[in-house]
Amino acid sequence: MTGPTREVDAILRDRLAATQAIAEANTEQLRLNQKASGLMVLDMMDDRDGVRDSANAAAQARTAQALQDNLDKINRLEQALSSLDEELAAAVTKDS
Repeated sequence: MTGPTREVDAILRDRLAATQAIAEANTEQLRLNQKASGLMVLDMMDDRDGVRDSANAAAQARTAQALQDNLDKINRLEQALSSLDEELAAAVTKDS
């Protein structure tokens, strides 16, 4: 036998919070993608002009790592949302 299930409204509050966190993380992912694109443009301009700037490469590496870290966060949040959806389905079925 499983433990007591939470009330539907508590699950829905957690689901809303998870959805908001996913939206915030997606906004950050968009910002980081735009930053990465800008750095690529600067890199192309440097190549065109014959400039070798290691600071640009370091910024690209930091941005790539931030993109990956944020993507990992999004995946964790989406998994949490999926678990909440399963919990909600079970609670609704139980209440029926």
